[in-house]
Amino acid sequence: MVSGFLFSFSLSSLSPGANPCRRRRCRNAPHQHMRSTSLPCPALSPLLDEIRSLRSSPHRDGFARIYHLLAALDDLLHLPRARDTLRRRPAWADRLLDDLLRLADAHGSFRSAAIALKQHLSEGRTAIRRRDPVRLASAARSHRRVEKEIAGLASAIKDLARSPPLAPEIGPDSEIAGIIAEAVAATAATSTEVFLSVSGWGSWMVWAMRRPSKKGLEEAEMVAMEKLEEMTERIEGLEDGSGRVFRSLVNTRVTLLNMLTPSL
Repeated sequence: MVSGFLFSFSLSSLSPGANPCRRRRCRNAPHQHMRSTSLPCPALSPLLDEIRSLRSSPHRDGFARIYHLLAALDDLLHLPRARDTLRRRPAWADRLLDDLLRLADAHGSFRSAAIALKQHLSEGRTAIRRRDPVRLASAARSHRRVEKEIAGLASAIKDLARSPPLAPEIGPDSEIAGIIAEAVAATAATSTEVFLSVSGWGSWMVWAMRRPSKKGLEEAEMVAMEKLEEMTERIEGLEDGSGRVFRSLVNTRVTLLNMLTPSL
């Protein structure tokens, strides 16, 4: 797992508007851990910006921002310095491959779960429209089961969200390892946050099952229908976003495999 990666830089030392290239030139700047003399700054800045963005607001447009981070990570992996570093450290490369696979599996499973949730929400809307409490209760139970599965996906990757410790004794390779490790950790942390947020939506299905008085029945049904439709739209967006993240994770893993495979 990528938690075995070791790094020698600190994201917290960069202010949100700071330019990593500019700070790198300040020899006396405090808390400066980045050693980027052999890495072109244009390749680092986008990835560090995406990591900071995810760390600051993991809930907002989480999957879209993970997608952009992975694109920046893929660019970094195409650098000769990154290729040489990971070739010299096969154990690190193996951990990275394993972590990318775990994240891809989680997002693939989440997408399947999102499709199931969308179906149960549709069944719930149909039950409300037909005023069928038995059918609504069945849809709510199925919905809760899928939510538990999604919570399990969050638990399965939460260990990847832990940032690795500093270890300056590793040498110059630690910079590349640290940047990659932080990118994977940010991806896992944001994925976990999004998964957990979705796993708590079922309370609305339970609320819809409560039978109000006849006087307020139509109003309650209207509110429930609107809420379930809103949830369906959000699920559709998450389904699409998770699919893009899944494909990006797979592509990044393929990039890494190709990078580590000697040319014939």
